[in-house]
Amino acid sequence: MMNGPSRWCGLTLVVLAACDSADTGGGSPDGPADDDVWDDRYVPSYRLTFEDADWAARMEALIPTDACEDRAYLEATLEYDNPKTGETEHYTRVGVRYRGHSALTDGQRWGFKVSFNEFVEGQEFHELHNLNFMGTEGDFSLLRERLAQWVMREAGVPAPRVTHVALTINGEFQGVFPFSEEPDDDPYLDHHFEDDSGGLYKVEGYCRGTADFEHDGDDADDYDKQYEPKADTTPEQLEAELIPLLQCASGTDAELLACLPAHADVDEWITEMAVDMVLPDVDGLAGAGQNFMLYRDPGVGGFVVYPWDKDQAFSTNAAASTSIWDLHPSWSESPELTQRIRRLWKDEFCGEVLRVAELATAARLREESTRVQGYLSRRIEDDPWFSSSGQSWSGAVGALDGDFDARHDDVVAEATACTP
Repeated sequence: MMNGPSRWCGLTLVVLAACDSADTGGGSPDGPADDDVWDDRYVPSYRLTFEDADWAARMEALIPTDACEDRAYLEATLEYDNPKTGETEHYTRVGVRYRGHSALTDGQRWGFKVSFNEFVEGQEFHELHNLNFMGTEGDFSLLRERLAQWVMREAGVPAPRVTHVALTINGEFQGVFPFSEEPDDDPYLDHHFEDDSGGLYKVEGYCRGTADFEHDGDDADDYDKQYEPKADTTPEQLEAELIPLLQCASGTDAELLACLPAHADVDEWITEMAVDMVLPDVDGLAGAGQNFMLYRDPGVGGFVVYPWDKDQAFSTNAAASTSIWDLHPSWSESPELTQRIRRLWKDEFCGEVLRVAELATAARLREESTRVQGYLSRRIEDDPWFSSSGQSWSGAVGALDGDFDARHDDVVAEATACTP
């Protein structure tokens, strides 16, 4: 449980900037300025302590031979230097495990997931159940996830908040990690939606298959792996909410035009897909049919979509097709439903692509990237992983900067022509 403060670092930004607990940056915060966790003007410090000095080997041993099986947690304590209050917060018996699939390979820094209620029922961290310290996963700039989700939110998609933190384990500084909001639990719904009583479904792709949006009968058991229920979503909700959407998606074009607005917030889906086209990101809803959440928002009376895991954003290296009508990776086709939506609502889709392109110009992306780099750079200089791995943070940032320019004009030309 959380104890009282053990260290005072001061309340003003001037004092905080000199403290070990956080760095500060300028610009507008990603989260509310009064938010103790998501105010992105800070790079706060998190410290994990394991009783076992050989914690890394023990945690690696917990990784199952089948990468898609559930992973066990190792017990630890956590200290958080709250940059807003100057207090150090203590949490005992938290669960920690490695996170990610593709990151669990040589040449990558592995990420961590921290669960506050794995060993202590009901324990929370600022109303959160889980924390995600994201590994490199091929993105040595550490910026793609943060910038892509920022564009999503700027466009109006209820996407996860992402900041950066400094992580220490057993007294050794591990480096700077992207820090992403858990997208599939009750606290997420509480923050992003006025009504959190709808069904929530996770489409992972890597282990459980991509979303084909095909109707395969009326039994919830036939869908709960591909569309994994989250946040206490029941089989009865799946049958009442998700299966009717899939029935609608299996109809003719005329039937889809008539029925889809009753089951989905079509405008919001179009916005989400438009962002994926502009970034681009082949690994999401419209491209690979994975790494997204489906939430039936009672406030709009239909499903909304929002992404997670955007570390491949801004690159076309893995794209088999880069067209806004058929963006998809080499390992997967674009889901038929997302192609049909873009074609049947083509004017709305093209208009949204042009709107998002104006939000995410190369100049604006570069400005936001530069702002974040301004207060990450000092901590990156001390990051032991970059020192030992041979990877260049500045080189990766430069490559990302080049990606900002690579797509914008082509996307605008395609959307202007608007010819599927």
